[in-house]
Amino acid sequence: MKHTPILLLTLVAASASAAVGGSGLNYDRLGVGYESDDALKSIVISGEAKLGDYVLVGGSYSDVDGKGLLDGTSGNIARFSLGVVFNAGPGDVVVRASYGQGNLTDGVDIAVADERSLGVSYRAELGAGFEGELGYARVRTRIPFIGLGLFTSNDDVFSTSVRYNISKNFDVKLTYAFQSDDVGGNKVGLSAAYSF
Repeated sequence: MKHTPILLLTLVAASASAAVGGSGLNYDRLGVGYESDDALKSIVISGEAKLGDYVLVGGSYSDVDGKGLLDGTSGNIARFSLGVVFNAGPGDVVVRASYGQGNLTDGVDIAVADERSLGVSYRAELGAGFEGELGYARVRTRIPFIGLGLFTSNDDVFSTSVRYNISKNFDVKLTYAFQSDDVGGNKVGLSAAYSF
């Protein structure tokens, strides 16, 4: 993993020198979905919009319930992201930073967490209405458990997703993320969205 920053810089440099014009991919999307890992299951409402040619803004709200060791707990997580989109061949390179904050309770607050990430992904059309995306993010999670002290984790998260455009305005998306057991283990997500 020590070469990850070099990979990130290489992708950014390649995207900056890529041809101007755009891939034609749509980033304006409002969706609802379900996510699950070993620790949490979530109903997620999300939105994303491309402002101009390059700027990407997004946000999500997750209603979470604990699983396994966290069974019986519930809470919420809100996230905000800001990104830059560069055309690169048949697809786009997206560099994105995000911040999230959430809480978990079992009747009284037991944890309030914050999450910061910086990542890069490549998204392209696969044909017949399908799109694919591969991504990497460096994620820092801080959870000050009330009465137990501070838990901090720095993780490399690799993700892949497939999106099927049912029509110009509706799509479904399947996502899988490879992440550390410290933050819940690998995560699967399924969402449906309206594109505008």
